[in-house]
Parts: sequence; structure tokens; C-alpha cells
Amino acid sequence: MHTLRLDSAYTTAAGDSAWAFNWLVRTSDGREQSINPYGIYRKSRNNLFGARLTWQHAPAAFILENLAEGSAQAAVVLQLRPQAAVGSTWAASTSPALTATLTSRTRQQVGTMLDSVAVITLSSGQVVRLSRTYGLLEAPQWLAATSTAPQWTQALLPMTLAQSAYNSTRLFSLLPGDEMGYLTQPFTISPFPAPESHTLRRILTRQQTADSLVFTFQEQTRTQHFGTPGGPPAGFQISPVWVRRWAFSLRTGKSLQFPALALLTGEYASISSVAFRVPMLVGRGLIMNAAGSGCIPSGLSVSFIGVFPGFNAPPGSFSTGIDIGWRQEFSVGLGLGEVATFDSQLVYYRRSVGTPLTCGSFAGFVNLLPTRAAQAAALATLHPNPAPDQATLTLAQPARAGHTLRLTDALGRTVWQAALPAGATTLAVPLAGQPAGLYLLHLSAPDGTAAAWKLNHE
Repeated sequence: MHTLRLDSAYTTAAGDSAWAFNWLVRTSDGREQSINPYGIYRKSRNNLFGARLTWQHAPAAFILENLAEGSAQAAVVLQLRPQAAVGSTWAASTSPALTATLTSRTRQQVGTMLDSVAVITLSSGQVVRLSRTYGLLEAPQWLAATSTAPQWTQALLPMTLAQSAYNSTRLFSLLPGDEMGYLTQPFTISPFPAPESHTLRRILTRQQTADSLVFTFQEQTRTQHFGTPGGPPAGFQISPVWVRRWAFSLRTGKSLQFPALALLTGEYASISSVAFRVPMLVGRGLIMNAAGSGCIPSGLSVSFIGVFPGFNAPPGSFSTGIDIGWRQEFSVGLGLGEVATFDSQLVYYRRSVGTPLTCGSFAGFVNLLPTRAAQAAALATLHPNPAPDQATLTLAQPARAGHTLRLTDALGRTVWQAALPAGATTLAVPLAGQPAGLYLLHLSAPDGTAAAWKLNHE
């Protein structure tokens, strides 16, 4: 599915209202890029239905305009009169010569509501449908005048970013404790295998405001070298445990760490960071993955590709280049962020809450990142343990406002809870009157950080 936006609205010198579509890249043969994600690309001022839409008052008409693009496409100015009398005909375009007839204007179901819909049939045989409330419902691609031009139909009603599949809270529905494991197998034309890496990420915190969504997470990678000629000796290399950050604007959809996310179908952005290995990212829109693979489920995904100048592209054009197949994908239904990037793919995950809890095998990620017990020990110590009537929690750092403690029994029932005073470094945990056995002491913070300690009561 294509996704497009109106980038600007203004008034022309003649007093007409005008709306401009966003720019994109398209393949050199004039096709829209999602049919052929690989090939030669060039920048275009025409979107799926043209470059500009205007509304003129006399005679009342919408005018869709596209621009000439070399031999791939001629300029077209298409006049549409949805308020004309049903059955009336007018000159819709002079070059090429096209007439248009208002075939019908009826109340039809559009999305979840009834709306007035005008059906305009062009002399080429193509059909344009206009909704009073929701705008263009159907039209030929690029406003092409031939009867064989692809016909595009509105699949989803116009919506805000917050309602769309591009919403960061939908693509990153992560919680503290969630884990994602990625396998990286770089493409190589060498007869020898390239190094293979396993990367494990664990979400530490989630903070959401009206404007932003911010995560912090731990990440560690283990790389296996195979002793190929000219490379490192065979063996394993383990990175430090890095603490990283993702941040998203909930108003624009933009993210410094994921610069492709705000790009709709065919939109492009130049990338200066060497971390992305491509000079320009291009949106592919919403892709329906019919068959899932591993931990990547079937269903809707947001997809992007990378393109390069030069290589086998003519001057001023771009190609998928030496990294043909470079992509970045986000599963809309899964909500675990990127499921495929560069040469990496999601092969394991474990959610801290909800279902399904896990997918894939943890075997490739053993000994990566500190264990939960080690994380808890770094935050605080609990003594004595076992304890008779009372235990004391000693924090490594003074408590901040909003921290809470909760004691649960072996069945998960809460038997005691308390707020930690801001600045406190110790707190007594009462056990008197509780049956002997195993308990869990939970520490929770307002930003979602959590830790737990086992406590034996004698």
C-alpha cells in the first residue's frame, strides 16, 4: 500500500486554493518503486496522482496536475467537476485530448460512514472517484491517459500520524525487561564465510510524554570469526555492554536513531551517518508480508530501502548499488521495533509481559548482558537473607521520588508494599507474622525500571 501526504496548502495568484504533494523517487522507467524495489531511481516532483491539486471557483472544478518527466511521462492537467450535472461531459485535458463525463453522484459507504461520491469516467476508459469528505478515492497512476495505466484505489481513509502504522508507539510497543536477539550474517562474494554476530538488546526504561517516546536499553554483541585469509584468527569477540537510547517525536514521527521512519512511499532522505552505510534512504510504504519467517510474523510491515548515486546509475540517478537488497523493516503487529536491518534479522525475543512471551532460541545469546540477578545486585543488597522477622534493603544510590517496594509470596500475592522516601538509602522490610517460605521483593520506578530480589523468611 502506498502512503502519501499533502505537504503544503496555499492560494494561487488567481485566488484558487492549491495543495502540493510530497516529492519522491521513482524508477527510471516511470513506475512506482514498490513494484520493483531494486533498479535505477530518479527524483520526481510527481506523487502517485500528480504534483499539485487546485480548486477553482468558476467553473467549479478540481484540477490535478503532473509535470513532464523526460520520455517517461508527459505533463497532464486534468480538470474534474464533481458538482456538474450527472451525465454532463467536458474537456478534461487538451494534451492529451481527453473528455470527462460525470457518470454518477450518489451516497456510498466510505469507510465507516455514508458520503457523497462522484464518479467521473475519462474518454480513455479510466475512472476517477471523489468523496466529499475523504477526497480522492480512485484515479489512474500518474494521471496516465492510456487505458492500460494502473488504477489506484484508496485502501485506508486519511488519518493522523497517531492513527497510522507509522506511529512510534505502535512500532515500538516495548516495555522494560523485553529482550530482542538479532543474527547478523553479512553478505559476501568471497568463497570464505564472513564473521557472524549475535546481538542481544534488553529494554531498561520507557518514558512517554505528549510529544515524545524515549527508551534506554542495554546491548551486547558476540562476533564469531572463522579464520579466513587476511582476517582475524578463528574465535569469538565480545563487545562491552553498551547502554543506548532511542528517541521519537510523536508529533512528526522522526527519530535520530531511525531516520527512515518518517518517510512515506517514495519519499527520500540523505543520510550522513556512516552507521547506515547508504547515502539515501527511501520509503516503500506498507508492505504485506504473506508468509512469516522465523520471529518475523506475517502481516503488515513498514519498509525502507537504501540507494546510491553512481555505481550503475546514470548521472543524477540512483541505484540499489553494491548492497542490493539493503532494507529496514518494522512489523506493525509485532511492535518490537526493527525486525530486519542491513544484514541482521530478529531471531529471538522475550516479552516481559503479555503473549506470546518468547520466540526463537536463546542459545545463541547465552552469557550476553548481565543476568537479572546481577542487575539487582548492582542496585541494592538485601540482608540478612534468610531473615527472621525483618530484612533491610540497602540502595547503592539514594532513592528518587516515586520508587515503590512490594513484597509478594510464592503465589504472587502482595503481602506488603511501601513507597521509598526520596533520598532514602535503606528501608526495613517487615516479615513478622508472615508464614515461613520464599518471597520476592520488587523495586519499581516511575520510568518503568524494575528489579527483584529473592528473600527467604525463616
